[in-house]
Amino acid sequence: MKWTDVKKEITSISPEDKNLIELMALLASIRKEKNMTQKELAEKVHVSQAQIARLENFSYVPSLKTVTKIADGLNLEITFIDKNTKQPVRNLLQNESSFVDDCSIVKSIEE
Repeated sequence: MKWTDVKKEITSISPEDKNLIELMALLASIRKEKNMTQKELAEKVHVSQAQIARLENFSYVPSLKTVTKIADGLNLEITFIDKNTKQPVRNLLQNESSFVDDCSIVKSIEE
């Protein structure tokens, strides 16, 4: 069974939480593809190795600022789309608390 099929079957968590889990799994996968250790990524983005480990095993919910720092450390760009306007959200980190419920993570691309 593919992840996209499994994801549809999971009803006990919100779509937003599913997106976050998917993003964290993607970031962990890309880190591994780049042969980068958790410690190396942590040092690059100025967080602890334990924090990276907690993110990757889904025992910690990061802030958008932390997610963005980790993506930057992996040379990735994360695009957030406003659910209502379907437009990219500018200055998301400056408005994190007001936009977080109205945005979904739709795509991560390597620069």
